[in-house]
Amino acid sequence: MKKKLLIVGSGGLGRVTLEHASRDYDCFFIDDGYAVNTEICGVKVVGNTSQLKDLYNEYNHLIVTIGDNKIREKIYIDAKQIGYHLPNIICESAYISPFAKVGEGCVILNNVVIQNGSKIGNGVILNPGVEVHHDSMIGDFVCIYTNSVVRTYATVGDKAKIGSNVTICNNATVKKNENIDDGEAVKV
Repeated sequence: MKKKLLIVGSGGLGRVTLEHASRDYDCFFIDDGYAVNTEICGVKVVGNTSQLKDLYNEYNHLIVTIGDNKIREKIYIDAKQIGYHLPNIICESAYISPFAKVGEGCVILNNVVIQNGSKIGNGVILNPGVEVHHDSMIGDFVCIYTNSVVRTYATVGDKAKIGSNVTICNNATVKKNENIDDGEAVKV
């Protein structure tokens, strides 16, 4: 019997996460914008974020699939304090080096590569095609969009938002809460 997993947010990222999470979990949505018992992709909405404590008795695994880093962090922290287990949802096509470290509550999608010696924080979202090269560091609650590359020895600060097709060059640093637009290159 599969464990029950609450997916917080039934928007695009939540629905994509559902496709991967449903291999291992019996999934349910929490969404503040839909009534209880609404079905989205065949999955029921069982509550909203104000009901996290009440829902814990039946569902004790949770993943937050909201792209806004600050909101994702708040819900993650609230859920952690209640006692929820925050598993990583990892697409089968992703590669994570056995010598990399990944926090908890992360969503790692199609064809992501995390190389040797890299460190990924908690509550991170890595969209399809993201590469995290060796010995780089991604802080907590970061969101990196499609086909971006974090090069060797680069650092991405907590709650940074990296657009699509971005290169964070070798040894470069993206500051906490910084937003990098699509197609940019961040140099030392």
